[in-house]
Parts: sequence; structure tokens; C-alpha cells
Amino acid sequence: MERQSAEQSLPQELIERATLRGNEYAWRLDDIPLVIQAAKNANLVNLGGQLQFRIPEIGTCELHYVEVRTHYAVPETLPWAERVEKSALVAMEQFRNLPREHDFIHEGRLGFGRYLSEAEANGLSLKEVMCFVWYLLADEADGGKVI
Repeated sequence: MERQSAEQSLPQELIERATLRGNEYAWRLDDIPLVIQAAKNANLVNLGGQLQFRIPEIGTCELHYVEVRTHYAVPETLPWAERVEKSALVAMEQFRNLPREHDFIHEGRLGFGRYLSEAEANGLSLKEVMCFVWYLLADEADGGKVI
């Protein structure tokens, strides 16, 4: 029997707002707080994610260093319910602090200027293709896995 991926526990309307490339779901930045809360409500651990520009016909430009990583502050040894709760708090705090530390469009231009310029030349708004890939973890006792 195939395991259900963790994101399948999120509300359908939130899944539909995501883009899927390979096995990675990403959402617009405004949706990430909703994803964090929905994951908590679904008993999932928020692992975090990275800033991406998902540009049709060009590909995915990921800025690995513009990220949320909850595992530093949320030990795996905590009971599951505490991990779920704490990871949501840490993820929300880290995510909300990112714009103070990084100008996302500027960072994108530094790392992938050629591709972002090409996207703009093709009429795309960088804010429209900017997203955050987000990873969740389901309790293995529930048959879940990392996405």
C-alpha cells in the first residue's frame, strides 16, 4: 500500500493553491502562514522550506540560504504533539523575520539575474512566480512521510 504524503492532510483548497514540481509543493508567500497553521491543525511537523522562483519554460531558481529550518530549535526527541506545536511557532517566527533579513527580489536577481530578467522580458511578474517550497512531516505511526 502506498503511503499518503503529508500534504494530503492539508485542506484541499490549500493544496490547490500550491504548485507542484517533482515531489515539492510550493505556495505564494502570503499562503505560508496558512500552510503553517493548517499543518499544525493536521498534526504535522513544519520542517520549513526555501525561497524559489518557479518560472514557466525556464525552471526553478531556488535560493537555499533564504530559508526556514525548524529542526535547530525543535528536537526530534520531543513528544510528537510538542514537535507539532513548537515547529509551528518556530516556523511562523522564522518566516515572518525573513523579509527583515532579505529583500527577496534583490536576492533573486543576485543569484539568478539572467533567468529573472528573461521572465520579466516575457511579461511575468517576479512577485507572481516567487514562492516558498514547504516541507512537512507526518507522524510515522500514522503512515506519513516527509514531503
